[in-house]
Amino acid sequence: MSAKPHMEPIRDNVSLADIESVFRKHWRSTVGDDKSEAVLKASTLNLIIFVDDQNNYDRVIQQIDDIISHHPGRIILAYVDPSNDQELIDAHVSAYSEKSESGIEQISAEFIILKTGESGSDHLAGAILPLLLPDLPVYFWCTTTCVLINPKFAILFNYTDRLIISTPPEYPSKQEFAKTIDTILTLSRQCKLSDLSWSQLTEWREAVAQFFDTETNRKYLSTLGEIEIVYSGEHFSNHAFLISSWLSAGLKNLKSTFSDVDDSTIYYRKQSEHLTIKIRRKQIVGFTGLFKVKLYAEENDKAVICTASAQPDGSIQTTIQKGGKLYAPHLISSPPLNEAQILCNELDFLQQDQVYLNACENLAEYLHEN
Repeated sequence: MSAKPHMEPIRDNVSLADIESVFRKHWRSTVGDDKSEAVLKASTLNLIIFVDDQNNYDRVIQQIDDIISHHPGRIILAYVDPSNDQELIDAHVSAYSEKSESGIEQISAEFIILKTGESGSDHLAGAILPLLLPDLPVYFWCTTTCVLINPKFAILFNYTDRLIISTPPEYPSKQEFAKTIDTILTLSRQCKLSDLSWSQLTEWREAVAQFFDTETNRKYLSTLGEIEIVYSGEHFSNHAFLISSWLSAGLKNLKSTFSDVDDSTIYYRKQSEHLTIKIRRKQIVGFTGLFKVKLYAEENDKAVICTASAQPDGSIQTTIQKGGKLYAPHLISSPPLNEAQILCNELDFLQQDQVYLNACENLAEYLHEN
């Protein structure tokens, strides 16, 4: 990302009707009467960010510089405070600017914060729509999945080109999991859609896929007998089930038979005498999330075990064991991306993430059958 732009102080208590005039006054003051150069206003997108939690709100505020430095445009942060019943919408605005290499001032972003309570949320969508810049794509980042099923915000999806969601790390029940996946699949028919939780699995998917990149290892695909996925957590791990569903969707010959054997092991998909995908929950001290993916194959009646496992520094290590012989491990050492970096990667695209949707369709089938 480029150097962070300069932000003018956030102006409080701006009426909704005055937001555009406040920005116009800022542009005029930036140009000034004594300047001969034109001021470039860079706008590549509209980005709506919805939050309904103080911690999420604080986190987004901390990340906003990184987001703007990568994607200039108009950013609207909508915060519904569930702790109060405020009906009025408080507006706060700020402008970001930076200088080009030739020293010319450039306005790189306009930042609008809309704060309200539960009662005011009825009018929030109507307040956002007139603020969107015309002829620019609209990205909508929902930091919580509850907004996806809230009818108050349904109209915003009609104007959204790319919906970016953040599904939770865990689900308390399969019913709640299924409800979220069903909503995602329904909205995917209305706008392009992606999930930051799925994006966090990119390196895991690459680590597993690279086992079969070489012609020597590709033959093991037909001899896979078991896939074991291990995670640490209290409930149903979103990452563990997504990676299981991705693998199941890619391995077309799996039959839909399922069973839960105990509280810590779930057979995601099982075909007699062929292939089982097994999800195991373990309590690992100091670690939460996806921990290990193991693929068991066979060659000349000897086991071939391909393993991808999380390391303490956040990297992923892959190993291959053939007939008891362990080959040199490979480390995927790129540091894990933070939330702002993952979001900025998603803002580079407008197309549908079909691989993710295929995994969701497969997951929805599993969840409803169970």
